[in-house]
Amino acid sequence: MPQSPRASLSVLSLVCGGLLLLAGCGGGGGGDGVQIQAGDRSPAIDGATARVTAPADSAVVDDDSAAITIEAENFEAGIQTDTERADEIANSGNGQHFHVILDNQPYMANYEAGTLFDLGDLEPGAHTLIAFPSRSYHESVKGGEAYDLVNFYVGEESGEFMLGAREPAIIYSRPKGTYSGDGADRIMLDFYLHNVELGPDGYQARYTIRDAEGGEVASTTLTEWAPAFVTGLEGGTYEVTLQLIGSDGNVVPGPFNDTTREIEVRPGN
Repeated sequence: MPQSPRASLSVLSLVCGGLLLLAGCGGGGGGDGVQIQAGDRSPAIDGATARVTAPADSAVVDDDSAAITIEAENFEAGIQTDTERADEIANSGNGQHFHVILDNQPYMANYEAGTLFDLGDLEPGAHTLIAFPSRSYHESVKGGEAYDLVNFYVGEESGEFMLGAREPAIIYSRPKGTYSGDGADRIMLDFYLHNVELGPDGYQARYTIRDAEGGEVASTTLTEWAPAFVTGLEGGTYEVTLQLIGSDGNVVPGPFNDTTREIEVRPGN
């Protein structure tokens, strides 16, 4: 017996509602087959920490060519991470390392603990530095005690630090740089949290990917602290934006909470 139009509409509504629910769980698609899917965390590295032992917090560094020292606990830099994911996404041949993020600029990779790591020439005044352990394929080791935040001055005590101990913040980590060949097939989106817990009714992390003309090709909103993965990007330049969204649906104020990076994708090279 054929269904009435009202019954058909009800079935369609249920199907659409289910699709919307799935999208809210971390999937985000764009045109031309681009998809972002939420993933699982890699196996934990219990007790892994990065500690910036120099400079001290609020210290004044005399030289504009500043350097830091990171000490590690329960984490070995320079070795390959032994998980299946190391063969599935872009992986550093230099092994595990620390992501060093200065003033919300793209991270620098430090592959040696306990040695001086040069930050380059810095402007006088206030600077904010965040460091955390990273697996060889650049997925951060997540945890409230695993990372370190240090604010310091160069030359003079002037200016405002970008991030304090109590403000909520999301720290952009990946993607970064150029993805070529097999590394362009599946690109990881990863971030760090400071004074934030993600959840369906609280803070959320939103990634948006735009092409060179500014058109949106994919987006996703994450409610768990875990990496996501984008597939289907054609060759070209893209802008990736990471935002911390509050329970009111708006971007949380703060210099780290709305960050855009440019990446290049070169499939097949």
